[in-house]
Amino acid sequence: MRYSDHPISHPDDDILGRSDFALALARSIDQLAVAKDGFVIGLIGAWGAGKSSVVELTLRYLKHEEMVRASGNTQPSIQDLEEMSRKFTRVEPVTNALIAGNLDVDLWERNHRDREFLKACGSNEDAALALEYWRLKRKVENDPRNIVVRFSPWLFPGKAELASALISDLARAIGERLGSEVQEAFAAILSRLTQAVPLAGAATDVITGGAFGGLLASSLDISDKLAKRLTSGPTLESVRDRLRQALRALGTKKVVVVVDDLDRLTPAEAVEMISLLKGLGDLPNVIYLLCYDELRLAKLIKTDLRLDGHEFLQKIVQYPVHLPPLDPTDISRLLDADLQEILPTLRSDDQRRLGYAWYLVLRHYLRTPRDVRRLINAYSVACAGLGDHTDPIDLLILETIRIYEPSIYNWVRQNLDQLVM
Repeated sequence: MRYSDHPISHPDDDILGRSDFALALARSIDQLAVAKDGFVIGLIGAWGAGKSSVVELTLRYLKHEEMVRASGNTQPSIQDLEEMSRKFTRVEPVTNALIAGNLDVDLWERNHRDREFLKACGSNEDAALALEYWRLKRKVENDPRNIVVRFSPWLFPGKAELASALISDLARAIGERLGSEVQEAFAAILSRLTQAVPLAGAATDVITGGAFGGLLASSLDISDKLAKRLTSGPTLESVRDRLRQALRALGTKKVVVVVDDLDRLTPAEAVEMISLLKGLGDLPNVIYLLCYDELRLAKLIKTDLRLDGHEFLQKIVQYPVHLPPLDPTDISRLLDADLQEILPTLRSDDQRRLGYAWYLVLRHYLRTPRDVRRLINAYSVACAGLGDHTDPIDLLILETIRIYEPSIYNWVRQNLDQLVM
């Protein structure tokens, strides 16, 4: 659906003008020297303010920064790469189909590849740009400088599941490049740090590479051996030292762990997640990018621990960065862009009335991008069923009242005969 709440991932869709902010954040992460000792960044913004979209743009620019370096002497600018990516978008379904068919795109026969690129792009020049973008993209994906791990804690109910999922994601992303010893070190240290994690769950999963869940029945013998190793083996501090040494071997590589929607958790889960990150915050070459509404997350922490949530977060988040503030002009621009797709041929009189509707009604309720999406979704459905029988501006105001003032909307419905003569 066009007006879904999914985050944007391309600068061309950035109506709010946050691409420059995302690019600056990507370059900060890419060039962060203090990451040698681990680092925690907090991306702070209210619910629905667009944090996830900024994260997607940031990760896109982070990859593009690597592609610039991988290009050698040509050194295209970020703007050049964006233009190249527009050309590549036409070809991407072809390359995705090859990957989906388990075919090696690197061994794709050259003449056939060139024909497909030319057919999709329409000109030799555009096909060459798309091909160069694809080549750089593949080069970076095969040997990334920034290893991105995405983690959505609200998908895993319960403290043990949270810890187990984070352990698996981190260990696999790093262990694939540093070997089984690092995976074992991760399993050992995180099992000790997170006490609530069942050995037959997270730790066994990390070492055996088994699928998440269902391990108790199939891996008891492995987990028994692992339990003995963890209780009789090296001390916690020696395991941490071994893990730190292995992570320092990443050199210029970094692990970027994105943890979105921390404020969606229950109070107990939020505290568990923050505590996990506190225990992992000093791992070399690991950067955490946490996304949350500070007021909501601080309230969750206070509810569970009876402590000042803001002070608790200050001890963990080393660099808090706030989303650029939105003003009514930003929101009206976003609303206008969406309405133009639904109502592309408004009469001048209706356009004038829409301006009045914004000033007198809409601006008092629409404060975040999510508010706009919610109204536009409702309005697009209402238009589909009633558009031929209603005034478009009146219907927009009525949908706003229905969503944000349900008691008034119900009164209107019940007293319609007194309002319509």
